[in-house]
Amino acid sequence: MEKERVLIIGSGIAAMTLAKQLPKDKEILLITKGKIDDNNSVRAQGGIAAVTDAKDSWRAHFYDTMQAGYQMTDPEAVTMLVKKGPTYIQKMVADGLTFDKDESGHFLLGQEGAHSQRRILHAGGDQTGKKIMDYLFDTLPDNVQIITNITVVDLLVSNNQCYGVLTVTEDGETCTIYANHIVLATGGCGALYQFSSNDPNITGDGIAMAYRAGAKITDLEFMQFHPTLLVKDTQSYGLVSEAVRGEGARLVTKTGEAIMDKVHPLKDLAPRDVVARTIQAYLAKGTNIYLDITMIERFRDRFPMISALCDQANLDLSTGLLPVAPGAHFLMGGVATNLAGETSVKQLYAVGEVAASGVHGANRLASNSLLEAIVFANRLARAIKRAKPIKTPIRKSRTKTIACAEKQLVLPRKTDLQTRMMLQAGIIREQSQLSDLKQWLESFNIHQDIDHVIPSQRMYLNQLLTCWLIVTSALARTESRGAHWRSDYPTMDSKWEGKHITYCHEQLGHKCVPGGER
Repeated sequence: MEKERVLIIGSGIAAMTLAKQLPKDKEILLITKGKIDDNNSVRAQGGIAAVTDAKDSWRAHFYDTMQAGYQMTDPEAVTMLVKKGPTYIQKMVADGLTFDKDESGHFLLGQEGAHSQRRILHAGGDQTGKKIMDYLFDTLPDNVQIITNITVVDLLVSNNQCYGVLTVTEDGETCTIYANHIVLATGGCGALYQFSSNDPNITGDGIAMAYRAGAKITDLEFMQFHPTLLVKDTQSYGLVSEAVRGEGARLVTKTGEAIMDKVHPLKDLAPRDVVARTIQAYLAKGTNIYLDITMIERFRDRFPMISALCDQANLDLSTGLLPVAPGAHFLMGGVATNLAGETSVKQLYAVGEVAASGVHGANRLASNSLLEAIVFANRLARAIKRAKPIKTPIRKSRTKTIACAEKQLVLPRKTDLQTRMMLQAGIIREQSQLSDLKQWLESFNIHQDIDHVIPSQRMYLNQLLTCWLIVTSALARTESRGAHWRSDYPTMDSKWEGKHITYCHEQLGHKCVPGGER
């Protein structure tokens, strides 16, 4: 009897955790469109939020997460996140994962924005994501096969049941892979924007594919813009972790004005949406903003990854000022799932940033993303383990070519798309700009059958479709809430509280559903 096959699309912490936790009697196939470390997880600097200190409590973490989400989080999902998280972290530590500790052997806990307690675990200073990825990769079981440099461009679905994927190889060959369970762990879509903390491969592929497959897509208007990307001469060099501000760094002008002091009670550690908009307002007036790090001793030792970025940008750390600007960082929305990671399409699952699990709401709390990846990957592994055997036939060949009448489209340059997304669907939005961008995207016939497009353009068509979904969602939410800020609707509207904008492929209009019904 053939083993059940689980196909995982992605290579970050969510994908790796799932692969590690799935039953050993299943065939696990993990595929990624780049190298194994071409993901956002290896870039995660700040750490992972979890209650490990006796002075802290899951209730405090719950409260902080709910507050950051602006009445859009799912309380049940948040409860599971903050209560289960520490247990999974402890199991990983017992299995060999190490976090930074003090001389007494206690975890060195960092402070980050909107957290009421120090609860951020970090590893290797600012290399937490990389250290966790190294641990997961080194402990993967033998039943996990990894295939790199192959791009999934579409999901195979019949009668609302997913049974495989369509892929394109580096050589442009179109192939199919069949599986009993298909998992999207493709990450978010930050690289669709001009300034982004994301790996260039993180372009929202999974969202577009799930949408075309008939899965529910929700909350795409909530794109978090991290306040502090290292930016020099209009070029972004990467993220400057919130942990730097947690250790005392201040956001200042060239003349030393502390820009957050009169904006929010938490000052430089205010929620990310507040800090990002404040910086953007200064930049719009032509005033550059810097992180003053002069108060942080041994900065290179504490933040080696950020220091390397500064070296790459030829910035002199001895000045104590790092030039920063906001950039696309994390998508709170995505493919709607239940608490087990199941989507509205049978045998199709989503985990990690691509999933809208309900834990982030309108604005993610700092360092909750890695925790979400670990907790929900473990939950999904359990769900797949308990699932009844599926009779989907598995075809071993991954080289079957799909013949179709293909055509080459006239599509925009990637840089033009990224610039438009940043300017017209970025930190501050308004109807005329969003409408113009929506019409521009629709001019490229983005809803056509992907089988009729030449293989080399299929991935990019997915990216355009994801952009369209983001813009359409941003147009539909006529209020400002969390990371979604409309200059023409600058306040929160109670009628939108707890309402999610959800799309399915069958309906191009939006549907607002109560919280918990994603």
